[in-house]
Amino acid sequence: MAGVNIDNVGLTFTRFLDGVVETLNHTSKARSLVRQDDKWTGSHIEGRLHTARSTAIGYVEDGGAFPVPDKQDYATYKAYRKFTVGSVQITDGAMATAAKSPNVARDVVTSEVKGLMNNILKFENGFFFRDGSGVVAQFVEGDPSSQTTTEVDDSRMLWDGGTYEVRDNSNIGLSTNTKHGTGSVTSVASALTSAGNSSVTFGSALPSGLATGASGDYLVWNGSHSKAITGLDKLIDDTTSGFPLDPDGQTVFQGVTMASYPRYTSMVLDNSGTNRDLTPSLFRQMLAGIMQKSGSERPADGLTVLCDSWQAVNVEELYEGELRLTPESKVGGMAVAAFQSSLGRIDIVVDTDCLMNTMFFCDFSKIYRAVQKQLGWRREGGSIFKRSDVSGVYTATAIEIAEMYIKERHTSGKLQDLNHNRSTPY
Repeated sequence: MAGVNIDNVGLTFTRFLDGVVETLNHTSKARSLVRQDDKWTGSHIEGRLHTARSTAIGYVEDGGAFPVPDKQDYATYKAYRKFTVGSVQITDGAMATAAKSPNVARDVVTSEVKGLMNNILKFENGFFFRDGSGVVAQFVEGDPSSQTTTEVDDSRMLWDGGTYEVRDNSNIGLSTNTKHGTGSVTSVASALTSAGNSSVTFGSALPSGLATGASGDYLVWNGSHSKAITGLDKLIDDTTSGFPLDPDGQTVFQGVTMASYPRYTSMVLDNSGTNRDLTPSLFRQMLAGIMQKSGSERPADGLTVLCDSWQAVNVEELYEGELRLTPESKVGGMAVAAFQSSLGRIDIVVDTDCLMNTMFFCDFSKIYRAVQKQLGWRREGGSIFKRSDVSGVYTATAIEIAEMYIKERHTSGKLQDLNHNRSTPY
């Protein structure tokens, strides 16, 4: 048509909205759950475990001999430190162009400095539930070798643009483990595959010679193999295999050889790798087992049960048959945040980073986060940014020195091999 219309007027400006729309889940609960009052210095933390009673006890006849004296037995447990680091770099041009002003959605310094701290907390929250090996996912497709798109069991810690080590499925966490190469994640599909797995696309072909099928190789956070914090999956466990190893090749946990002290384990109810439905009976068995192992019916701070969103759905569905609606009802459904029995009470806490198919029953009065250096920026002359005289950039680095450890492992437990029906890989 002739004349002026919206498409040809040529006089309009774009309306820009303030702020930035967040599309990422930054939720992090780890630091609010674990005891934080353990600041320390020195080479390591060391304590003692009571591992055996004196057996110099018995019944005798009149005038009978006293038993041969015995003694109490003790073992030493130790905790060391892990280093969490991060860095940002901004050019002089970016600082000038994207400084705080009405023309900038978010100033670049705030974006990078605050953003990295949020990222570190989210990173830590993910590893809070894992075993310290640095593993974030496992290949589950038949043969991912040389492919750019493949399936993994869990993509929540596969961040777009991140580089990950591809490591062999044997000896994971040990120095003898084989690194096949690296892969850079381009994207994670928004829908699950027909098998219920996450579809991940890499920027280049994966290394060749990878393990196939259900026992696939692992994706490990770059540079973090066996260096991650000791998370709940290791703190609360009953296995006598895995990593690390002592000089004799025996599995140790916090310096204690597990084969020698099987009582130094947590209550774990699994199903030999086959998933099954969550039932109230499993709750009661866990509470009964913890009580039998520890003699503690009422932990000092109660038992907190951590699970992901999909297990929380299963918890609610346990009691759907009890839901009753009346004409006066304004809300349908029920909020089940706790489970009560004669063996004690558990409080359900949902964390989106919790391991799938697993519920952790935590006595957080016995789980510590030992800190030698709080998370913070490394300052020079009062500023967190260090100027480069070689190129036009400023660099800021952050560090934290901390580790998780548990004092009474038998007061916590975990349920494994639980069915779930998730609807998103994120």
